[in-house]
Amino acid sequence: MIKKFNILFLISVIFLSACDDMFDYSPYVINFEGENKDVNRKNIEKLPKKNLDDTIRIAFVADTHRFFDEFEGFVNAANDYNRKKPIDFVIHVGDIADFGLPKQYLWGNSFLLNLNCPYFVLLGNHDLVGNGGVAYSKMFGDYDFSFIYANIKFVFINTNSLEFKFNGKVPDVNWLDSQLQPSEDFNKAVVIFHVPPTDGDFDPDLEEDFHNTLAKYNNVLFTVHGHLHHYELYKPYADSILYVNVYGAQYEKFNIITIKDEKFEIETCEY
Repeated sequence: MIKKFNILFLISVIFLSACDDMFDYSPYVINFEGENKDVNRKNIEKLPKKNLDDTIRIAFVADTHRFFDEFEGFVNAANDYNRKKPIDFVIHVGDIADFGLPKQYLWGNSFLLNLNCPYFVLLGNHDLVGNGGVAYSKMFGDYDFSFIYANIKFVFINTNSLEFKFNGKVPDVNWLDSQLQPSEDFNKAVVIFHVPPTDGDFDPDLEEDFHNTLAKYNNVLFTVHGHLHHYELYKPYADSILYVNVYGAQYEKFNIITIKDEKFEIETCEY
């Protein structure tokens, strides 16, 4: 009887070992390694050297979470464009995952890894579903981050207030203020966020402070956001700050913004 039990036990161990890769024990397990970990910081380190008076060219994509074929099309189109006119980097303006699932993060990043330039991914509201916030932190890093490139400061800020139950801390206006305070290191800033302050998902108690902070130092060149999927240029407040709502992936269009001598041009590309 003991001998029979040992044989059955051995067969079970062999079977389970052989099937180890056949089962996903939970769709929420986060196990990001290598190229799928700390992506934004690594891409900051990959940025090419830039003189202060050089042209900066950035490709923007947003809201790819339900449009994986179109997302792949964007990557191919951005690479084609880059061969004709150099793109310094790509910015994904949020919602790379639909339900915050780690596998969706991996799918999204697998497309971006095929870009032939550095890229950065901002946090979107869909990215926060379930334990998606943890997945974002593991794969891309801090919710709020910034870097300086050719005398322009690029500030990425989490504005997904609804997902934080309008707790009065999202967006972090004090952090934004600290990032925009004038410095010898930069002349102008570009601020990127997912949910615009005029949207119902943005904390209404922070809307005025948020925009006043953007206008406070008179150094914001323009802002960029996603969330609404369509393309639009507008000035929602009584000042000169331009809001650029970039295309969602389903339109099979993307925006290129070129910055030169503290001026900028916006281009729409189809694919």
